[in-house]
Amino acid sequence: MRTSPSNIFYRILSLGNNESTPFREAYKNYMFNLFLMMAAPFALLVMIINLYLGEYVLASFNILHLFIFIFGFYISYSQRFVNLRPLLLFLGAAIAAYTAYFFKNGNEYRFLIMIVAAVVLCEKNWQYISFVVFVSTTFVVIRLDELPIRTMHGLQIVEKTVKLIFPLGFFSICLYYFKSIYFQNQYRLEKAYADLNENKAEKERILNAVAHDLRSPLSGISGISKMMLMDENLDDNSKEMFQLIDQSASSSLRLIGDLMQTNISVEEHYQFKPIEFNKLIRQSLQILYFTANEKDIEINMQLPDEKLIFNADQDKFERVITNLVTNAIKFSRQGTAVNVSLEKKNLMAVFSVQDHGIGIPQKMQDKVFDLFTVAKRKGTNGEKSFGIGLAITKKIVELHNGQIYFETKESKGTRFIVELPLLA
Repeated sequence: MRTSPSNIFYRILSLGNNESTPFREAYKNYMFNLFLMMAAPFALLVMIINLYLGEYVLASFNILHLFIFIFGFYISYSQRFVNLRPLLLFLGAAIAAYTAYFFKNGNEYRFLIMIVAAVVLCEKNWQYISFVVFVSTTFVVIRLDELPIRTMHGLQIVEKTVKLIFPLGFFSICLYYFKSIYFQNQYRLEKAYADLNENKAEKERILNAVAHDLRSPLSGISGISKMMLMDENLDDNSKEMFQLIDQSASSSLRLIGDLMQTNISVEEHYQFKPIEFNKLIRQSLQILYFTANEKDIEINMQLPDEKLIFNADQDKFERVITNLVTNAIKFSRQGTAVNVSLEKKNLMAVFSVQDHGIGIPQKMQDKVFDLFTVAKRKGTNGEKSFGIGLAITKKIVELHNGQIYFETKESKGTRFIVELPLLA
């Protein structure tokens, strides 16, 4: 496969960087590589022109510059001798100053680019200040050397010097303060990123510990229900109850398995196959009728006569249905109804769950899909909310190439809508 030029440039710009590279070091690499990408082709072009014109002495300085840049690329690629990058900048500036002073080739204007690069590469203040003083002094000397100083008055020389050094000095001072702010913010960003990773790791450890402790009792419930189902003397009603207990325990164990793996958003862990959406809804709602009856809530189901087939992981998508309906029951008032519907629109299946409960306040609406959201609330009967159900639901829907959104009115209720592509 051919790589586009933009990708090649980006790869050169990213030399030395990987996912584990700290922010500050990554930006130093970017700046240094950008400087090399700008300076090396220019030095090569000027060398060719000088060789063509017979300016062999100037060409030798261009070759020296190229060797410096090649060594710079080696530093970026190998990440060895990275502390020498400011020294390379000094050497490059010294060569440019020498040729600009003795050969009048305009190399002093490269100093402006070098000063910008020095902001990031010279992390120590004394390095940056030394570089700026050297560059500024050299620039002024070179520019004054082009003037007929012997015919000028002392005041005129002072005026010209101030005109040259003031904008360059002001520019350098502004960059110095930018450098201080830049590195302070980089330190803060790095620390915040490290704290975030630490908190994430701690949260995963807690999740795994809780999930692990829950497996044993749920496995026991599932095992006991399976044993009871083997009893030939069970009547049909008892058998149905034990089947529902087993189904509920198995579903909970699958959920705990996902929490322990912490990979519910990784597509490789899904087993997609054609599923009848209508049938999956009926199966998922069976156990939820008992939960709804406890609050005197009626579940109304409206399904089309046509079988709607979509590509899905049955276990994962069953969780979408149960999460949405469970939430609807949790936030519905006693004696109301939850409406579950499925319809076909063009080549999409539109699944919705409508409750007539307390609704979602305006200030919480943009946070309901966040993992461990602060938007969690107790249900109408004081039911506990952990704030992960809708986040998991959203990830599962998106990995099924669908989308989920909601419509809500405070004190009127909420309707969650899931749209998914159907199989032809």
